Amino acid sequence: MEIYPYKFEPIYKEKIWGGRSLERLFARALPEGKRIGESWELADLAEGTSVLSNGPSAGATLTDMTAGLGSDLLGAAGALENGRFPLLLKLLDANDRLSLQVHPDAAAVEQIGPEAALKTECWYVVESRGGAIYKGLAPGVTREQFRSAIESDAAEGVVRRIECAEGDFHYLPAGTVHALGAGLLVAEVQTPSDTTYRVTDWGRGREIHVERSMQCIHFEVAGDGAPGAGGQTLLVTEFFTVSRRQGPGGQTVELPEGRCAALMMLAGRAEVRHAGAADPAVPLAAGDTVLLPAALAGPQLAAREECSWLEVLLSEE
Repeated sequence: MEIYPYKFEPIYKEKIWGGRSLERLFARALPEGKRIGESWELADLAEGTSVLSNGPSAGATLTDMTAGLGSDLLGAAGALENGRFPLLLKLLDANDRLSLQVHPDAAAVEQIGPEAALKTECWYVVESRGGAIYKGLAPGVTREQFRSAIESDAAEGVVRRIECAEGDFHYLPAGTVHALGAGLLVAEVQTPSDTTYRVTDWGRGREIHVERSMQCIHFEVAGDGAPGAGGQTLLVTEFFTVSRRQGPGGQTVELPEGRCAALMMLAGRAEVRHAGAADPAVPLAAGDTVLLPAALAGPQLAAREECSWLEVLLSEE
């Protein structure tokens, strides 16, 4: 399998809270008549696996690429224990608010067993139409008060509501009770897991998971800070690092070499170039995601106009 910048077909997920903003913002050809809540841009899960859309290896799955390329793709990061790619990237379009939910951390996964997988994530706000998120418990709320609020359908009163603007960034470590509010489109970077326990669904009638939620939620007070944040770096975790980068039109920016990196374009148009290829340029526009294998030589981003993007690096620890 050849080494070059990889682009993938998006995997669209219809959700009751979804909308059509991906069509409006990024000229996506969405499935007709469906409310698309999630676009999985880079995924290697049983619930959805990305398929390569460009270059000589088009049609390969990310699962096969991870197994076949090994360190040429992942560098020192390595695959998961099940052999799958260790990152999940999404675009989320909330036309209505999502369920209030929580994901398990490692301790909860050990208690729950094989049905669960650790899920730590973060959100970068691409667009806000007056939206807000729910993040963490309101000050002073105890475990007993929270359970009572769930059982009386009053959970909204015991969690924090935070107004959001374009460019805001929120770290949501496993165990944080949270929900994306209506009117937001976010880029989500997370560990590869689809384990979600609903605290409340705001009366929409879907199943909720009271006992599992109580098992997973962190009730100690946590701040809003993101570990490792500074300069262009938004977050450093044991799983991935996220940075926001930008380039003026007509200029070229060096990209990570020797490490597996994913770029999520936020604005503008550009192309990714690299050494040793007859046709090295891979075009990018706002809304696109590209995966740069660790063995890619001399990667650069050439900005056709002023652009910005999220740069996600796999942890090599």
